[in-house]
Amino acid sequence: MSSVSSFLLALYRSTILRIVLIFSILICVAYYQFALPWVNRAISENYLQQTGHQLQHDKINVQLLKCNASIGHLKDSANLWQAESIKINLACLQSFRERSLVINDISIQQLKASATQLENGLWNFDDVLKHQQELAKKSPPKKPDDKSTPVIIKKLTIINSDLHSSLVALGSQPLDAAALNFTISNIDLRSKNASGFSLNAKLNKSAELAVAGKLNIASLSGELNIDAKNIPFVWFNTLLAPYVTLEVLNGAFEFHNRIDLVSGAPTKILSSGKLTDLKLRPTTMEQDAVKWKSLEWDSAEILLNEKSIHVPLVTLNELDGQFIIDKNRKTNVQAMIVDQPVVSTSGATPATSPAETKPWQFAVDRMAINNAAVGFYDQSLTPSFTAIVQKFTGEIVQISSDENTLASIDLAGNVDGYAPVTLKGKANIFRKVPKLDALFSFKQMDMGALSPYSAEYAGWKINKGLLSADLNYHYEDGKILGKNHVVIDHLEFGEKVRGTRVIDVPLRLGLALLTDQHGIAVLDTEISGTPADPQFKLREIIMRALSNTLKKIVMSPFKFISNLLNSKEDLGKVRFTAGESQLNDVAKNKIQLLTEALKKRPQMRLSVQGTYDQTNDLIALREEQVKSALQKSGLAVEALQAHNEAWASAVNAKYKASELVKASEKVASTTDEKYQALIAVEIVDPERLTKLAHERAQAVKQYFILQLGVSSETILLNSETRCEKAEQCATSEAVFTLEV
Repeated sequence: MSSVSSFLLALYRSTILRIVLIFSILICVAYYQFALPWVNRAISENYLQQTGHQLQHDKINVQLLKCNASIGHLKDSANLWQAESIKINLACLQSFRERSLVINDISIQQLKASATQLENGLWNFDDVLKHQQELAKKSPPKKPDDKSTPVIIKKLTIINSDLHSSLVALGSQPLDAAALNFTISNIDLRSKNASGFSLNAKLNKSAELAVAGKLNIASLSGELNIDAKNIPFVWFNTLLAPYVTLEVLNGAFEFHNRIDLVSGAPTKILSSGKLTDLKLRPTTMEQDAVKWKSLEWDSAEILLNEKSIHVPLVTLNELDGQFIIDKNRKTNVQAMIVDQPVVSTSGATPATSPAETKPWQFAVDRMAINNAAVGFYDQSLTPSFTAIVQKFTGEIVQISSDENTLASIDLAGNVDGYAPVTLKGKANIFRKVPKLDALFSFKQMDMGALSPYSAEYAGWKINKGLLSADLNYHYEDGKILGKNHVVIDHLEFGEKVRGTRVIDVPLRLGLALLTDQHGIAVLDTEISGTPADPQFKLREIIMRALSNTLKKIVMSPFKFISNLLNSKEDLGKVRFTAGESQLNDVAKNKIQLLTEALKKRPQMRLSVQGTYDQTNDLIALREEQVKSALQKSGLAVEALQAHNEAWASAVNAKYKASELVKASEKVASTTDEKYQALIAVEIVDPERLTKLAHERAQAVKQYFILQLGVSSETILLNSETRCEKAEQCATSEAVFTLEV
């Protein structure tokens, strides 16, 4: 112990030690008096040279033994950024050993930065960019210097910082990234190893953003993982404005994206996420257009160089859509569409690379739709019409931009909670000329809800009834073809009203012809047209097709009934023997067929009108009166029928008594001529023809009721027998008219 003390005492008294101590003191004095002020000036001057801005900061604080340095209260003179402090910890021994600048840690505390875009599109740091561009012009390009000292940063952290920003594309709304923390490690430009980094921040106090990954600083290649939560969709209102007049009222993004970078450019993105609680409204209407609980996607792959998107699964939960026709007959879909300006094709077209002209390709393997609802509201009617297709669930598979691929649709739900509805088919709406082949079916829909439409277009309200329909529509090559199979069950009309767009067709009669004994009416119609035609209006085309079909039935009702009975008979009339009102066998057979038709169409009633032939019936009635006179003169019925000698004697006697010999220029020579002469001069009371017509109608009704058991309420007599035209009194018939 005494030997050690003696050594230390000798060392203290040593001249060498005293020289070393004095030299160290001189170095420290020189460092603090000259080196530190120079470093301070160098930092400020270099910042001014690079940015054109002054840098305000406290003096550098250095701890030589710990290889630490710090600068406090840094601030850009243009308020682009400021920081509470920057702390640097050097690996001094490693730096000397490897002849490089090795930094263990750089820590930036409470950095506050601003990157805002002005309305003219310029950023608040554009003057810095212009300043650097001017420097680049003045300074010749530097040659690579292999002797330059490499810089290695083991860790760089930005702690508890804020970034204020805004984008014109997002409506210049402020975006504040608060509580921002950033870490990057292993920055070494000499190495091919990637640097790991992470960033966490809150955006506008509600959204959360986390970014992590690996990046090669030299090649700018690597991988990013971005997690975002509660990103408000309202931020993107300005981006939607050029395309749709829609306002985003609510909605939030949540996603996880993995991005592959090559030379600083993204090449591949893998994305999963969802857009929840969306609510959209046309800016010109008060009602919301679209709402949903969530739209989710999983493992979507985006290849940017190949311009392709592939999504295995998209799930849409609880969609609530509304199709609205306002009082001016304008739809909310029309109100949402912005007319795009026509791009002139005149002039030179700038050259584009194949990559720029290649269209994006996309494919969605499966889109699942859960519990969707679509409401239809027609406010142009009084009262307004409402129908809601709800609990629509199913899937659409193979949605693709490939023109040869058709998506398969299979959806099912109900109308207003009880009437089943399905949508099945194939479609590709992304072709240059879309293609569709779909069947939309609904069953047992209550027709009472359709009363506003029947009042508007038919002039009758509907009390009750059920409606089922299969609507099969095919759209290809710009043309649409629709086949509608409609089934109406126990329709009952209400009061007659004065509609504003009543179609010109006896609707009640048409439906009576279609309605069978079970109360079921079946109506098949077809429509066709070109939607690109400005005159094409689907609803009007459908109404016109229904009208034309009903008119065709009503204009030839007995032809329709004959087809119903698989008969070729004309059931619209029965013929009589001239002058008679007794039914012959042919007439009875027709009445039998009509009875079968009435059983099949119980809502129909027959109106029967007797007619007479002003020529043949008159001749027959004259002959009947001549026969009656001959009988009164004593001629037996057998002789009258046999035209024997007794008949000839009676005719000759009556002929002489009638003084026809004196009145006629040509005297009849034979008995037959005398008989015809008697008939020709016979006078028949005009009312006898009218009575004959009534007798014929009555005979038909009696046969229906007494012989065939038809209800008397079903057969109506029409007593009208006036002949306004000659052809109306030229048949010996009973003519039927269908009524309801």
